[in-house]
Amino acid sequence: MPMRAGFTLVEMMVVVLIAAIVLTAGVPALQQMVRRQRLTGAADDFFHAAHLTRATALRRGRTAEMVPPQGADWRQGWRIVVNGNEVLMTRPALAPGIDVSSTAEQARVRYLADGRPAVSGTWRFTDGATQRWVIINFLGRIRICDPAPTGSC
Repeated sequence: MPMRAGFTLVEMMVVVLIAAIVLTAGVPALQQMVRRQRLTGAADDFFHAAHLTRATALRRGRTAEMVPPQGADWRQGWRIVVNGNEVLMTRPALAPGIDVSSTAEQARVRYLADGRPAVSGTWRFTDGATQRWVIINFLGRIRICDPAPTGSC
């Protein structure tokens, strides 16, 4: 009897079953990773835009501020404005599901010409249980942290 190359139907069904089990286990973890990366990316963008705002104020010797495009809703993105009218950078809206809250009194990040902040506070980026905080202290230092390991930053 001659030998035939190939797979039997039973072998193919076993391979398909194993692939289905692996995909079923992996897809939720992949979705969670994508959500976490979107949140981290949004907080990082805010962090770097705040640094750019401060550097611009120092370099030009003028007030620079980062403001949301509409009211106090940071989810709609932000823009960096120099001297009240020159738009330096614009960031589009955040991914759906990401919320931003702030402890600052004003809905803006504003740096004076000498690099001191006119506003300090914490901006909390959340997506479900995952959080990233961007903190600007009274000296103008900007830092980003993950409150998950300890519960605070």
